[in-house]
Amino acid sequence: MKNVFLLAAKAGSLEGYLYQRTKLDNLDNWVDNIIAMYGKLPAGAKAAIKAELELVLTRALSYGEKTLEPALKAKLNGLLTSVRS
Repeated sequence: MKNVFLLAAKAGSLEGYLYQRTKLDNLDNWVDNIIAMYGKLPAGAKAAIKAELELVLTRALSYGEKTLEPALKAKLNGLLTSVRS
């Protein structure tokens, strides 16, 4: 459950930064960390956070629509697709 909490914290922080339109030098690494953490979660943990993570990612993509680089958008969209499946 520690990993689930850390993932939620990182994803929530990402959403907050994008909402405030704050630039992070290591935003790409941050997203990579979220993707890696999600990939390592057991199926039960993924199911437990699926709805919340989907909501956070959807909002983050919406907030960063005009500011995110295409490659970073693609990574977030890929994670969102993975969460939805």
